[in-house]
Amino acid sequence: MKPLLLISAEFALVLAGLLIGGLQLLPVPIILLSFIAWGSLRVRHIDWRDVGMRRPEKWLPAVVVASLAAVGYQALDVFTIVPILQRLTGGPIDLAQLSELRGNLPGLIVWLALSWTLGAFLEEMFFRGYLLNRINDLGGLQATGTCLAVVSSALLFGAVHAYQGTTGIADNVLTGVLLGVLYLVGKRNLWWPILTHGAIDTLGILLIFSGLYR
Repeated sequence: MKPLLLISAEFALVLAGLLIGGLQLLPVPIILLSFIAWGSLRVRHIDWRDVGMRRPEKWLPAVVVASLAAVGYQALDVFTIVPILQRLTGGPIDLAQLSELRGNLPGLIVWLALSWTLGAFLEEMFFRGYLLNRINDLGGLQATGTCLAVVSSALLFGAVHAYQGTTGIADNVLTGVLLGVLYLVGKRNLWWPILTHGAIDTLGILLIFSGLYR
């Protein structure tokens, strides 16, 4: 298969997977997307380690930066970003999936487990490890190409959360930009966005569980 045709087929599969995710046609579309990414890496004779799934040079900076970024961003998101987005879009983030979480300890445990496995790990492996790098490869590794890759992967990250409504999409796009920047700051090590993503989700889930955020 010619390179251009192969690339076209690859992105057609990716867009189909993202559409399935956004429309919730599958319960866990990120698994399908991860298989598509894995297939692309295999065809190009690289693996997850090559795109950042490896131990950081030092764990402490990664953990500290992730923790500070998560706390700072979550506070900014709750008190500033989301209220502004709600005024612009005219509606709140659709968190219907978490409607039964408040005061529900078993639900809390399940959602924390899902947020770290399907959210933090698989979503970061796909959106930052695979998609950001793939767009970067095609757009060029110069600053302009890298910025395009960060923004494009963040836009698609937002789109796959379409079930959260317009405000949710916009909020996830901004989160995706943050995670993409952290991936680059961490020298394309996936643990930086994984830890930050997991911490952001954990804080959000705890806020909903405690009734402090609706």
